[in-house]
Amino acid sequence: MRYPREDTVPWYKQFWPWFVITPPLVGIMLGVLLVTAATYDPDGMVVGDYSKEGRGINQSIARAQFASSLGLAANVQIEGQRVWLDLRSSVPIPQQNMKLVFMHPTRDQFDQELPLSFDVGRQLYFADLEELGVALWRVHLEPEDGSWRLRGRMEDFYDREIAMEPSA
Repeated sequence: MRYPREDTVPWYKQFWPWFVITPPLVGIMLGVLLVTAATYDPDGMVVGDYSKEGRGINQSIARAQFASSLGLAANVQIEGQRVWLDLRSSVPIPQQNMKLVFMHPTRDQFDQELPLSFDVGRQLYFADLEELGVALWRVHLEPEDGSWRLRGRMEDFYDREIAMEPSA
């Protein structure tokens, strides 16, 4: 009697070991990839204290109404790395320290808060701006005392002019 012929091909050249090993290996690699992606750039919490934000809505509405009563409106013009702000009012308001805030719609680490200076020659406020990424940025303008606020939003990814109005 003859013994059956033994396979002389090494195991790694066989089909079945790879057929059995491949699905678990792919699953492990995808799991590692998903865990890495989830922990690499965690989403920031939008609002930490919802009840405090809810109570602040009334204050926000009052600030918008006060800005409306002053007839405030503004136009923001972005020229390279400089932002120019033309603030208009139906009543005379004193020159005051203000801040302009560019808020990224999804990532708070990209937000920029800019203190504005006044250019007497051009009669405009200005600030130096870091490079804005491509996004539909929201823009807020308010004085240091926080008595009123104007809001605006880029309508297009590459807008360089933003109209700002009072809104709660």
